[in-house]
Amino acid sequence: MRACFNSGSRIFGNRRKQQASFVNIFLPSSARYSFSEKQPLVTLDYLSVISTFLTEMTGKFRRESQVNESFSRAAIPILSEQHDASQQYGSIISDQDSLIQRRRASSMYSTRARQLHLASISVKNGRYQPIDTDTSTEIKMMMQSSIPLIITLLLQYSLTVTSVFFVGNLGSNQLAAVSLSNLLANISSFGLIEGIASSLSTLCPQAYGRKDYKMVGMHSVRCFLMLMLLYIPIFCFWTWGAYSLLSAVVTEVEACILAAQYLKVLVWSVPGFIVFEVLKQYLQAQGIFHASTVVLLICAPFNFFLTYLLVWNKHFGFGFLGAPAAVAVTNTLMALLLLIYTCFINGYQCWCGLSMEVFKNWSRALKLAAPGVLMIEAEWLAFEIISFASSRFGTESLAAQSIVSTVCVTIYQIPFAVSVAGSTRIAWFIGSASKKAALISTHAAIYVSIGFGAFNCIVMGTGSGSIAKIFSQDEAVVKLASKVLIIGAIYQIPDCLCCVLGGVLRGQGRQYIGGWLNLFSYYVLALPVAFLFGFHFKLELFGLWIGMIVALVFVSTCELFFVLASDWETIIKDSLVEDLDGQMAHGGHNNLAYEDVINDDTLSLRPSRSYGSLIDHNLLSPTISSATLAQVDPSVLHI
Repeated sequence: MRACFNSGSRIFGNRRKQQASFVNIFLPSSARYSFSEKQPLVTLDYLSVISTFLTEMTGKFRRESQVNESFSRAAIPILSEQHDASQQYGSIISDQDSLIQRRRASSMYSTRARQLHLASISVKNGRYQPIDTDTSTEIKMMMQSSIPLIITLLLQYSLTVTSVFFVGNLGSNQLAAVSLSNLLANISSFGLIEGIASSLSTLCPQAYGRKDYKMVGMHSVRCFLMLMLLYIPIFCFWTWGAYSLLSAVVTEVEACILAAQYLKVLVWSVPGFIVFEVLKQYLQAQGIFHASTVVLLICAPFNFFLTYLLVWNKHFGFGFLGAPAAVAVTNTLMALLLLIYTCFINGYQCWCGLSMEVFKNWSRALKLAAPGVLMIEAEWLAFEIISFASSRFGTESLAAQSIVSTVCVTIYQIPFAVSVAGSTRIAWFIGSASKKAALISTHAAIYVSIGFGAFNCIVMGTGSGSIAKIFSQDEAVVKLASKVLIIGAIYQIPDCLCCVLGGVLRGQGRQYIGGWLNLFSYYVLALPVAFLFGFHFKLELFGLWIGMIVALVFVSTCELFFVLASDWETIIKDSLVEDLDGQMAHGGHNNLAYEDVINDDTLSLRPSRSYGSLIDHNLLSPTISSATLAQVDPSVLHI
């Protein structure tokens, strides 16, 4: 007996079964019927069937919304003695591991699911059995997902580099101003936004993994509203308060004035950035990693030419403020293009609709957002402090620090892409209650991080001189930067490991571990050690980077311990209970299902490998009946 669903004469051996398949396609889930050889064909009103067919064919988006609602809300019913769980959910034994079995039963064969090695279910002895996943498969899937993400992150980073490049040629004050404004923008806005949006790295993939597709959209809308509320104080601060803060820290008055003017224009880029980041997380949770890449392949060149036009062009340019104006236009265009892709091409299947529910139950998101902000802000601010400290050693040290930090930030996009792909995949497995698959995927992520760390280390170590010459022609700066890049090369292995392990913790919903570790390591270990070696032992820039290496070795070691010692049963239960809590808060009465998870001590004994945990966006029916399961062979599937 194998669990699957398809229509066609090769699967259903006679006309009666073909009729049954047609009927089940268009009936609502509550009216669907389980057919077998000995059962007569149920009497139906075929006019209503035809009417339903016409409605389905002419109302694509309404159909998708109804199907998603059926998936997301029908998965946890009120169980009763009369309830036939197998008929509606595909369960084989309704009283054995009912919640987990129904989660697995509602998985569907789909082209994308098979491509991601997350699909295919078989049934043996009345229980859903998983297909095997292994380390090599997980490494392959992470590499495939990481490639478009690496391109996306590099192109997105190029927007900042473009502004610095064009403005830097206007003069030293303008270059200092854009550097100051980017520093303040990262700490006071973009870091906060990315930290809050990182909560979606946990919530959306886990909801997708447990097949609660409506909640993927619900979490995204809630995060968007949360970020737009945050935008109000950001707008006020950048518009009226930036100069006061900058003038209190920086002595160059002209640079402060220019930076404040820059921020007054750049503030209009924040709404577009918010929409783009939320949609990017929303799509990544569904396994759609290439959409943002396509958008940025269009917008990055557009930003380059628009910045040139607004900064340098004699007819249309208006100098220094043309750079933030170009960023604002580009961010808005990025948001619009990704929104169009989501609405009309792919990703709309998880849309939740608009209702008052989006204003409720923000507590889970806030609990994940706070440590996410702490994790990002603690690290970013520490690096900015190191950059300020390097200026105490002279202009050559500051220039060398700029080169090393730029190279490290650029090459950091590789492990960060792996961390996003890994956290999404691990969260899928957690949501689908697949313990062993999550563990294997975690090990694969660690191996990939070490491999990329070694690769980055070799590239930076052997090519340090050539890399430094790309950024400067000053021999003293190149010589110093090439030496510090060797220290930066050693820094790559713990940095890659730390980044990917942070992604694993996000997938688990344990961002708080990374947040507290970053806070302790950077401000109790890194900065004191950096200042000790840099100023007391006169190692200057080398000493500052030694302090950062100490912090990353500590963080990566601690995160590795917490990840390898993870209580996967508790993590999986928390994910399922979060789903149940959300439904009960909206008036659900799933007490039996709730108790099934809370009181379940056998989760670790269940099959725990890869299950079909992605929706088939061309699906015809969410129903898999017992009779159908008994007769379908996956080898004949052609979806």
